[in-house]
Amino acid sequence: MIKNIILVGSGSHVKKKIIPALKKKKIKIIKTFTSREKLSEISNSNFNIKNLIYYISTPPKTHYLIAKALLKKKKNLIIEKPALLKIKDFKIIKKLVISNKKNIFIENLMYQFSKIFQKFHNYWEKNKKKVKKIEINFLIPSFFKIGFRSMSKDKYIILYDIGIYPVSLLNFLQINIKKIITISKYNKNKKMCHLKIFMKSSNLNLVINIGEEKKYYNNIILTNIDGSKIYFDKIFSGVATSKKILYYDKKKVLYKKIKFNDLNCFEKLFCFKSSYLKSLKFDSLKLLEKNLILLNKIKLKI
Repeated sequence: MIKNIILVGSGSHVKKKIIPALKKKKIKIIKTFTSREKLSEISNSNFNIKNLIYYISTPPKTHYLIAKALLKKKKNLIIEKPALLKIKDFKIIKKLVISNKKNIFIENLMYQFSKIFQKFHNYWEKNKKKVKKIEINFLIPSFFKIGFRSMSKDKYIILYDIGIYPVSLLNFLQINIKKIITISKYNKNKKMCHLKIFMKSSNLNLVINIGEEKKYYNNIILTNIDGSKIYFDKIFSGVATSKKILYYDKKKVLYKKIKFNDLNCFEKLFCFKSSYLKSLKFDSLKLLEKNLILLNKIKLKI
């Protein structure tokens, strides 16, 4: 279990999600650096503490330089998604991670530690040959008023900040994308506020629906060849909350409902042993590379 941590970033996400999870698990916060701190002050910080982890939760455009500086000092890193934005940056980070076999390097896609994701993945592994369509919806009210998003000038912030969830899920499932079509909408500030992505693999139709919306949507809908559907609710939520799985027959009649309480994924991450976290780094690197490649392909189609 993690015992000591340094926070790099002090925004709303850290205050609302990370710090409460650390306090509940009684993990000591050694120091908190704000995003305004000089890079040299962060990278030159010297704490003689075994298995100390740096948790990077600054705006995504700053991740590369901070991660690069800390990895050169052989520090352990957990980075908020999206960990990186450019393939060229990834190549440099990859070399640094591989050069130190004993360090921790994880992009925190916390939903992968949830009960509902495990139930979804189990269903997929047993039934993927029966599935003809995957629809993923992740729509957030007041998206541009939350944290760093309110100050970001990146017009594609929705693609990288929300799109990383469905993109990482498709890559985790090892779905080979062959065709991409996008429909996008922009707000008065010329930022993309809604993106619909239509994709095809050899035997699947895929639809991703992300952006800002009045009502919150966070789900995956699987449509089987026989017309039946399975609805996985709040698939990307990392907080402790009630979730459900709904089963519909080909006539759209609900015939089965499973409801359960899911765990806080941030707390779960911080409970893992350091040895287990170290074992995740190469899989995390592979997934990070695949995510950047697919995100870039989608961006080129917008």
